[in-house]
Amino acid sequence: MVQTSVTANDGEWHQICFSWENSLGSWKFYKDCILKEEGTGFKKGYTIREGGTLVLGQDQDSVGAGFQSAQSFQGKLSNVNVWDHVLPDTQIKEMSTSCLLDEWNEANVYKWTDFLRQGGVKLLTPCTCEPFRIWSR
Repeated sequence: MVQTSVTANDGEWHQICFSWENSLGSWKFYKDCILKEEGTGFKKGYTIREGGTLVLGQDQDSVGAGFQSAQSFQGKLSNVNVWDHVLPDTQIKEMSTSCLLDEWNEANVYKWTDFLRQGGVKLLTPCTCEPFRIWSR
């Protein structure tokens, strides 16, 4: 497991990106398009097999079971995407300042619209998405 000291529990929207490649096990953790932490050796040589299940916002104590409401994510998620390759820094930066999905930032493994079709998602309208203003901070 990779653990970082980066926090995002401040009531503000943040773009979070975790990147991992298996040949060296190298990983990077970005917050609002800024590289905050990185390392190597995480699951080096490991391959993620097809047919699994991706669980968001909930700790599971065993595969597909052991869910406890006290261990669930409390907050809002948007535009969750999963790719089968490491994104270039330029793409991560571009995505952190845009609320729009297009061919450039639509994932090829799981894309945000896949999660919306699964149900259990409450859409807020009107959309509260605004481009991050990280450059003026």
